[in-house]
Amino acid sequence: MKKITWSRRELWEGCILASVVHSINVAHYPELAHEQSWDGFNYNVQDSSGTRGTITFHSNYLVAAFRDDNNERVSDYKNALEYFKDAPEEVKKLATDETLQYLLEDINGETVPMITAAFWGTGEEIYSQEENDEMIDNGGFLLERQAMDIETAITEWQEDAEMSDVQITLLKSIFHRKIENPNKTIVLTAEEIQMIESEDEEGLAESRISFEEIGIEWEV
Repeated sequence: MKKITWSRRELWEGCILASVVHSINVAHYPELAHEQSWDGFNYNVQDSSGTRGTITFHSNYLVAAFRDDNNERVSDYKNALEYFKDAPEEVKKLATDETLQYLLEDINGETVPMITAAFWGTGEEIYSQEENDEMIDNGGFLLERQAMDIETAITEWQEDAEMSDVQITLLKSIFHRKIENPNKTIVLTAEEIQMIESEDEEGLAESRISFEEIGIEWEV
């Protein structure tokens, strides 16, 4: 069992930031709606290049699993719970009941979880069966930006998605309100919705869905 350099709080904040970025950008690129979503406390992310992952932010535990379809581990199937061998029983149960349900594949006619990397957390500390670099190389790289410090991540998101200054102002405002009151419903005003800077009806519909998944509603 190896300790991972990330902390639960930093990772959760990074996932919230990524989700707000996604909710703004999907208004312009609705075809990317599948790349990020929340289902309760499960955060799902994929890169459209063969890698997907789910992080379960349970109140007591953190569980994350990834599958990189381009990784040689895919052809050498092993029971997904092997990646949680030294984890508490509660973590294994949470992984089985929640996290791994998003990473199912058909193996020899049987539907089972197929993963190439995983980690778990108790409190703020995060652990994996393998070294930090190995976990990242085998699927954890999907969280590269989510694991960055917030200001660096904002800069990278802005450059990558060519977000305007107005959109970044909106991003920062929503992000800070969300992390300060995680369980409080946030309502975006008509003026804030305009700051998304999209008139694409399909895109705005996807944006609204993505925002609602993280407890953010629209005034109109």
